[in-house]
Amino acid sequence: MKKLYISAALVSALAALPATAQDIYKIEQLSSTDLNGDARYIGMGGAMSALGANLSAMSTNPASSALYRKSDFSATASLLNQSNRADNLSNSSVNNTKASLDQMGFVYSLYLDGGNLRFVNMGFNYKKSKNFSTNGLLHMVPMPTGNNLSQSLLMRQLAQTGNGWLDLGNSGGRASTSPYANLGYEVFMIDPVRDQNKRVTDYKHSQADAYHQSRQNEGGIQAYDFNLAFNFNDRFYFGANLGVYSVNYESWGNYEEQNLREDGSYFTSASGERKTFIMKHYEQIMGSGVDAKFGAIVRPFAESNFRLGLSVTTPTLYSLETNNRLHMSSPYGHTDTKTNTYYEYTENQISVSNDYRIVAPWKVNFSLGTTIGRRVALGVEYEIVDHTTAQARVVDDNYEAFEWSTGRQDDALQNEIDTHLRDIHTLRLGMEVLATPNFSVRAGYNFVSSPFAKNAYLNMLVNGQSRRYSTAPDYINYGNTHRATFGVGYHTGGFYLDAAFLYQLQSADMYAFHYNRAPHATANELPAQHLNLRRSTFTLTAGFRF
Repeated sequence: MKKLYISAALVSALAALPATAQDIYKIEQLSSTDLNGDARYIGMGGAMSALGANLSAMSTNPASSALYRKSDFSATASLLNQSNRADNLSNSSVNNTKASLDQMGFVYSLYLDGGNLRFVNMGFNYKKSKNFSTNGLLHMVPMPTGNNLSQSLLMRQLAQTGNGWLDLGNSGGRASTSPYANLGYEVFMIDPVRDQNKRVTDYKHSQADAYHQSRQNEGGIQAYDFNLAFNFNDRFYFGANLGVYSVNYESWGNYEEQNLREDGSYFTSASGERKTFIMKHYEQIMGSGVDAKFGAIVRPFAESNFRLGLSVTTPTLYSLETNNRLHMSSPYGHTDTKTNTYYEYTENQISVSNDYRIVAPWKVNFSLGTTIGRRVALGVEYEIVDHTTAQARVVDDNYEAFEWSTGRQDDALQNEIDTHLRDIHTLRLGMEVLATPNFSVRAGYNFVSSPFAKNAYLNMLVNGQSRRYSTAPDYINYGNTHRATFGVGYHTGGFYLDAAFLYQLQSADMYAFHYNRAPHATANELPAQHLNLRRSTFTLTAGFRF
């Protein structure tokens, strides 16, 4: 028996490739936002764009800050609890609680005495627009009856092109597929079948009857809005933002597959313990983004507080760097038929670093707001995110050092975006009641449509950069989101203290990998594990108006 180890030089050569790891799921992560901000904004379900005079509403309609008549400063902290559970699986729930600084900002309101221009307001607001903190855990799940599906089936498809089978034993073949398939080859999850001329004619694949999967995400997107807004005659309000974003994302994935020998028996160690295929994946994404927002609010009737709002957010251009590590070990081995030497694999890993660009889609927001008798405020909003305007871009190979480039569009991945992503429709409703001169009660509701088409999947076979540099095959299709919010507020003089509670429900389908006997077919022969995602947040804001 002989153990086989991979050349360190080969691993280094792969790590140096100009990789890109973008896919439709990265596009969705950077396009969607959470309901986050100060406690009054959350308590109103985020429906404050037309009502205005709120720091967090600045991010949805820049004109909302034009309604300020005093300067304002506030800071917000929260406790977030997440509870996820898989249907029909015992011991598959995850529950955790984390603290977060979610908002901090100010508006300086400058009153102009006389003329049509009444106020010029300047503001800045920090808000955590996206919280990536999610955890999914599946204990040992049986494979579909009679199929014995294994990740090696996907690896085998990745080793084939329109021109035939790739020889993953040489650098040319390895450069034409992904690190995921290459590492699978190295641990004998797929094993080449060669003809008398040593050409690869097929790859033998593995079999499995159950799997275990877990995924943990951390980090978020921090949004910084620099705002300038104008109030004309207390009836026409205009504003613009420069938006700057900081992305920090980390993800850990673990996958274990219970493999079978050709005779259907399990691999076992000398002590009788079952030996399995194990894959561990780590991904880190760091980067920044920039966009612009333009908004207007109109009070069409001089004698009424009824307001109409419209805002447009340009595509956000993200410049990102990804660092991936992939580790595999398997119980399989290989026998050289000429020398009759048996090779047994222990384990190995590969690292990939890369730069790429993602263009998040256009966003348009329509809002209505009014107050009734100085005691009741009502807000309604509809927002659409147009995913047809999203893009994935590859950094130009010939751009000079220290020269920033928007890159070129990845046409193959663009087709995946158009096929599998759908526009996100968001409805926000909010109400505030001034119960006493100093105490307010608030309630709100959100509906956010699913960003994915039916049968959307992570297509690792796409003929582009994604095929050649993907390192993890798992994905989650998120469904519609429902949010209910409640809040209270107290103010005295210029000081105010607000609290809010948010409860969020969302369904999701979690897949360890995608496989169909017909390459590029959307149906996944591996059934989804349905998750029920629940998130609750308690938010507290302290502020002062002067």
